[in-house]
Amino acid sequence: MLNEIERGSAAALIVEEEERLLARVEARVTLGDEEGETVERAEAADFDRELISLRDAMAEAKPEDLASLVEQMTRLAAIRERVGGARSLPVDVSSPYFAHMVLRQGPAAASDRRRDVLVGKRGFIDRRSNVQIVDWRNAPISQVYYRYDEGDDYEETVDGRTLAGVVEVRRNVSIHKARLRRIGSPQGTFVRDARGVWREAVGSAVPTLQGGQGSAARAPVPPPSAIARGGRGRRQGGAAGQQARSGANGKAGAGGASGKLGVHTGPVHRADKHLPEIAALIDREQFDLITSPSSGLVVLQGGAGSGKTTVALHRMAYLNFADRSRFRAGGMLFVVPSEALVRYVSSVLPALGVSGVAVTTYRAWARNTRQKLLPGSPGKYTGGASDSVVRLKKHPALLAMCEDLVHDKVVATEAALEAALAGAEGGLAVLARWRELEGMALVPRLRRVYRWLSSAGEGAVPAATRVRSESALKALGTRADDVMADWGELMTDRPRLTAGLVDAGAATAREIEALITWCTGQLNEPPEQPVDTDGQPIESVDGRAVDEDDRAGRLDEEDDALLLRLVQLKRGALSARGVDPIEYQHVAIDEAQDRAAVEVKVLVEATHAEGGDPDARSVTIAGDTAQRLVFDNHFFGWRELLEAVGLPAAVMRPLRLSYRSTAEVMQLARYILGPELAPEEPLYARPGAPVEVHELGGIGEAVAFLGDALRGLASREPTASVAVIARYPEQADVYHEGLVRAEVPSLRRVRRSDFRFEPGVDVTDVSQVKGLEFDYVVMVDVNAATYSDTVEARHLLHIGATRAAYQLWLIATTAPSPLLPPAE
Repeated sequence: MLNEIERGSAAALIVEEEERLLARVEARVTLGDEEGETVERAEAADFDRELISLRDAMAEAKPEDLASLVEQMTRLAAIRERVGGARSLPVDVSSPYFAHMVLRQGPAAASDRRRDVLVGKRGFIDRRSNVQIVDWRNAPISQVYYRYDEGDDYEETVDGRTLAGVVEVRRNVSIHKARLRRIGSPQGTFVRDARGVWREAVGSAVPTLQGGQGSAARAPVPPPSAIARGGRGRRQGGAAGQQARSGANGKAGAGGASGKLGVHTGPVHRADKHLPEIAALIDREQFDLITSPSSGLVVLQGGAGSGKTTVALHRMAYLNFADRSRFRAGGMLFVVPSEALVRYVSSVLPALGVSGVAVTTYRAWARNTRQKLLPGSPGKYTGGASDSVVRLKKHPALLAMCEDLVHDKVVATEAALEAALAGAEGGLAVLARWRELEGMALVPRLRRVYRWLSSAGEGAVPAATRVRSESALKALGTRADDVMADWGELMTDRPRLTAGLVDAGAATAREIEALITWCTGQLNEPPEQPVDTDGQPIESVDGRAVDEDDRAGRLDEEDDALLLRLVQLKRGALSARGVDPIEYQHVAIDEAQDRAAVEVKVLVEATHAEGGDPDARSVTIAGDTAQRLVFDNHFFGWRELLEAVGLPAAVMRPLRLSYRSTAEVMQLARYILGPELAPEEPLYARPGAPVEVHELGGIGEAVAFLGDALRGLASREPTASVAVIARYPEQADVYHEGLVRAEVPSLRRVRRSDFRFEPGVDVTDVSQVKGLEFDYVVMVDVNAATYSDTVEARHLLHIGATRAAYQLWLIATTAPSPLLPPAE
């Protein structure tokens, strides 16, 4: 609600004071520009040079490299726009500052020295006119604003001098197009409406995140519909409709930057932020999935927070309970996409009475398994493969190409064995034994024939033929078991790659040449590392060997799946001499939409086929087509993936109820996806606080706003979890640095999935939060340049938004993303 401010009131005096100050600043800054005064600035030349360099590189780049160059240019342009570009311009008269302090210097009772200090994106100081705008990023005095509240005594060291006094006034303001639009102060929040009338925001009109502490464990109920959008100066609520994707948009104002984070009204505070054990909340549909037959493949489809991971974990616990002799904890595998999720779900299975299940990322599992089965394989990964090389190594067509290669090896082995035994007495008996084992994989088949020879009597195979056969089988066995050589042959076989990829329309001839060139470089011997006079290896400061080739003697991460698939085809299982075969009774794959078909195939084939029946494997696949984080793995839908893997008859069961996010968050998430990507099923979720979009004047204003809100939250809801999510790591760095200056407690910068799952504020980028949940989520820099109208941006913004268990704020520091509902 917005109440009109009465003339002569305390609120009216605050408004008049701020308007007079703005008029004085505008007059002085304009005069300074006319006189050519210098202002504090930081040049953006470095950004400009890099952008020009990227532009020139794009003109000469190969088609397969254009996508990565465009992505890099977009990221750099977004960072320059926010940081570099802003600091290189003169003071922006249309929005010169975003905060105002009045500081009394010296002891409060002994001094009447007061000065106005304004905090903005760039500095401008004219002491004669009492106009002092300091840069929020690097002016030491700006720390007073971020660290102290109105009425506090302050003490800071500035240029080696200690400044002390009292913060008499501390206000945040929004100035848009040289017009004061909002004033936030301890006395209230005052906004100017479209007619120019000043009003005080009270009640629900004040942006607030509250009541969300521990909300992730609440049971949902069918929702009312609402998406609210806070504006610069006002906030309006409104119905978005049960189906936001059908075109009902959220309400929008013009900005807004005053609010509290959370007044706890929920259940008991939960300081442990790992995935809660929610067995009491499981509905009938989920229970049916959990207790489904132990054999066969079950695909769990569902939107963000619908309980896919929880159902998969509970299904493991149920299988262990129902048939402990088959589904031992040590014989099951749960694969998740990140190390953060490994830790996030770590407590669920033990809480359900099942300890010892391997919970791991696919990358870690594949690397460890490959090194165990192929001990001579490279121990390091490359880091510079082009987008087209990575994309082709993940293509589903490689599954058939691997099978064709191994089939050709079987045919060639039989031909070589026939040639070795030509004319030998008893040679036909050896070949007959070989052909009897036709259904067996190549390597164990050769070993079985060799063992048969050793036990066969003199009458079956003459001694000379036995010696001749054993020699041939040893040589053929050694070659057959050289999986690394087969991988190298596959990835450099131009006719095979052309037939499998180019002829199928999956690649161009130029892309095949790039793939062969890259893989040929991988097959080269790594250069010897230089040594010093004492014979010690010489290493560079970054720990890499001097003159170390980026690919020679190394693998790409995508190669692990291909090598493991070749191991399965040639050895019949994930096995090696001296190593117990790696086989699981049940495998669960979480967020499978981000896995390549060959990776899924390897995991499925690593699951025990009960009674020798491949359809009797016990596998759970969970995922959401709307939450893709990987876009080069050729995922087009569940049916396409399962057909590529050879499992077209899988049971696909959708989950419709949202356990994590509220109806308001999910409605916005569906709007972000748009009609082409959003699911058509009705939405069922519990009601919560409105989603708010805050349009602010820059990152400095955003940091000031968040600093106040997050400090307040820490005092009111000490066990709340908050995620501040940027799209790119560089953006997250800038916000983290600003919030450090604002002295936000329990603040953490999460860079490599190193979440601690404790109360506090995690600042990170959207690639780190897949599958996690937080009480509150603040997505920053939701700008047109950062989240443009692309499929990838829609997925990423959707992922970030749906991490919120209770309330979501979206902050735009320039023109808002076109993916958001338009302002009214």
